[in-house]
Amino acid sequence: MPIYRVSNVPGFKVPPPNERVLKVVLSPEVAGPGNFTLLVAIIYPHSTTGLHAHEGDEVMYVASGSGESIIGGLREPVSPDTVIHAPAGIAHEIKNIGDETLKLICFYTPPIEPKGFYGEAVELAKKAVRGEASPASDAPTST
Repeated sequence: MPIYRVSNVPGFKVPPPNERVLKVVLSPEVAGPGNFTLLVAIIYPHSTTGLHAHEGDEVMYVASGSGESIIGGLREPVSPDTVIHAPAGIAHEIKNIGDETLKLICFYTPPIEPKGFYGEAVELAKKAVRGEASPASDAPTST
């Protein structure tokens, strides 16, 4: 199928301190082309992705919200219509410094391996494709 609705993709909620929702839209394990991963990350206000690195490149597009990008120690503000490139092996982090959610559209090449929290998000997406899961809300929930 050539059209994928992010609202129909269930999200895996990552627990604090790096609270966010991960939605796997396209990946070799779920749907679409097998040569990249497309993930939507919804970062809660005043939360972060945490500092991390990948074996391949990651390109992120800020769809909404405001924050700060840290790549290889360089800090820069980010806002809608900002594109961020985190090269393979370089530690990076996106912080939501605003009071609304920050939505990132993330492309990984080559595709990332389904492990950790990302692996949990892949499993939810696979269940949704089989009709076994319902979408998660993008909005923060109160606890």
